[in-house]
Amino acid sequence: MNDRLTGFVGATASIPSRTLGELTVEAASFTDAIDGDLVVHFGKPFEQAVPLVRIHSECVFAQVLDSSLCDCADQLHMALKRIQQEEHGLLFYLRLDGRGAGLAAKVKATALEVAGEDTYESRIQIGVAPEGRQFLPIGEYLAQRGIRRVRLLTNNPDKAAGLRNVGIEVATERLIVDPCCEAVQRLYQTKRDRFHHDIP
Repeated sequence: MNDRLTGFVGATASIPSRTLGELTVEAASFTDAIDGDLVVHFGKPFEQAVPLVRIHSECVFAQVLDSSLCDCADQLHMALKRIQQEEHGLLFYLRLDGRGAGLAAKVKATALEVAGEDTYESRIQIGVAPEGRQFLPIGEYLAQRGIRRVRLLTNNPDKAAGLRNVGIEVATERLIVDPCCEAVQRLYQTKRDRFHHDIP
């Protein structure tokens, strides 16, 4: 954990959301993000036998600029809706964009993707790992809080593996967005074939 976060990790605040009801937001440190990450608590997730969980990475292009190149914003909204329907659950919001490469690297990779490269190859060409995120710290967080089983909203087997590696039993539920545009269709093919995501 970097020194800047010392004394802040574990702090919580209640957030009255206009669309999601009353939430508890917890400061956390799962990545190298200088300002930390977040755990969003819906209802009473730690009292559930098998809580619903979403691990989500920041994507400024989709979530702020409404980019049509990816499904990140759609997946976030789908996950939030599922957890809201259930009334209890956890959203882990990781503050490193670009699959862990960072925002500056993502700008460079995105330029290549617009020119025709897929999201896997674009990262190799700029010299970063196609997948740079680590999910084991989230598994450790859950285990430390006594959670032994979860239902994980994901298509990404690496996320499930990060939890299973600390002994958590994981059942996955896919989040599939209707690939209505060519860019998302190409993305899903790349996720399936290069990142081995569970996408039909």
